[in-house]
Amino acid sequence: MLSFERVRIKKADPDERVKTFDIEPLDNYTDEEAIAEASRCLGCNMCSAACPASLDISGYIRSTAAGDPAQTVRIIMETLPFPAIIGRVCTHMCEDICVMYDGGGPIAIRHLKRYAADKFDDYGEILRPQKRKFIGKKVAVIGGGPAGLTVAYYLSLQGVKVTLFEERPALGGFMKTGIPRYRLPQSVLDKEIGYVVSRGVDVKLNTKVGRDISFDQIMKEYDAVFLGVGNHKPRMTGTPGSDAPNVMHATEFLERVSFGERIDVGDTVAVIGGGFTANDSARTSLRLGAKHVYIMYRRRDVDRPGYPSMNADEEMDEAEEEKVEYVWEVTPFEYVKENGRVVAMKYWMNEMVKEGKGRAKPVPIKDKVYTIKVDMVIEATGQETDYSFLGDYVKKLRLNPHGEPIVDQNGMTSIEGVFSGGDSTNPNRDLISAVRDGDIAVQGILKYLNVMDKVSYDDLPILDRFKPYSYTAAQEAYAVRGLI
Repeated sequence: MLSFERVRIKKADPDERVKTFDIEPLDNYTDEEAIAEASRCLGCNMCSAACPASLDISGYIRSTAAGDPAQTVRIIMETLPFPAIIGRVCTHMCEDICVMYDGGGPIAIRHLKRYAADKFDDYGEILRPQKRKFIGKKVAVIGGGPAGLTVAYYLSLQGVKVTLFEERPALGGFMKTGIPRYRLPQSVLDKEIGYVVSRGVDVKLNTKVGRDISFDQIMKEYDAVFLGVGNHKPRMTGTPGSDAPNVMHATEFLERVSFGERIDVGDTVAVIGGGFTANDSARTSLRLGAKHVYIMYRRRDVDRPGYPSMNADEEMDEAEEEKVEYVWEVTPFEYVKENGRVVAMKYWMNEMVKEGKGRAKPVPIKDKVYTIKVDMVIEATGQETDYSFLGDYVKKLRLNPHGEPIVDQNGMTSIEGVFSGGDSTNPNRDLISAVRDGDIAVQGILKYLNVMDKVSYDDLPILDRFKPYSYTAAQEAYAVRGLI
């Protein structure tokens, strides 16, 4: 008998998983569970309206329900080259808009993607891509994150010679440096990034454009360029005492841990910020041995980045299971130092003041000072993009008021032949949106190179299979259920 209740994913014991980076918080579906969950889908494909990558979600859910995970992977890879990665860390706005939300729970779209992808160690065995002849065009990709890798993958399938420049010693961008290994195992990164590179991408690691090779030289040697450089430049608060060695920005903290460094965080850690990076930093601190971890945010819980969404609630639930403590509506104003190291933090409580039609503004109440002892402070307070590597070309790059490159409908910047996407360009700042940017740029680059008569349409990423996605619609669908 068909059940319309969502098949709940099993969780690892929080007391055990917090001891190691090797235990994923969520288990995978069994064959029986995946088929049962997929069989609940009505096939309306409303979910695709909230998917930046415009995946044929109902199509791959149907193949999963039929017990054919290989076909599921084939459908996903038409537009998205990271089914196992996205199957773990996607913001899954598609589930927020699912018509089954109030009829047993939304279809577990993200979990089903992971289930199918984890069935295969080598996608080449089921995709069997055809090796195409070189079509006489060379493209440089700067940045080996999700956007850059997406561009490299789909252009390589078309016979374009792609060279990928990555300043770090490993590919993956924020997938590698910003998402902890307990959420995204190294083996999963290796499998999917390895498959992308195996299509013929020429990778140059430890190569920083502007230092090891000039951007001007790249412009002369390649027919087009894609910038997938992310926003890795930390934005520190400048709080007095932040020059201490035990105050660190979250991007540096997570990156150093991702490359194997075991940072001594002490017993008590304060994380400043309220978004996903703050959560990752807090939970990483626990796995490094911290006994007490506080997330301190200047606004209310309902104001935190990414909310309202099912994903934001899931992240917070998992953190609270691991005994991360949230402190809302606070403003730290001094990191107290002794012998050069921070030993405490002084902060004020905030009052949320409504001004006009905008959201409430946090205003510190300064008549009382609160103090908390800390062994380390991590600032998850945002980051920005450094464009200095462009050299003289930086003068030609038009930016919007938020410092993001202005791109046209094909992903091209104000510099002719230079395309951009990912976190440096897309305000959503999530992996699936970065993939979408890469998909757009692939078609834009091929049009710019005037080779559309030579492409294989079967290997082109599908941009708008049904209709353009709506991030806002998914948020509103989640919010109107009385959750805020």
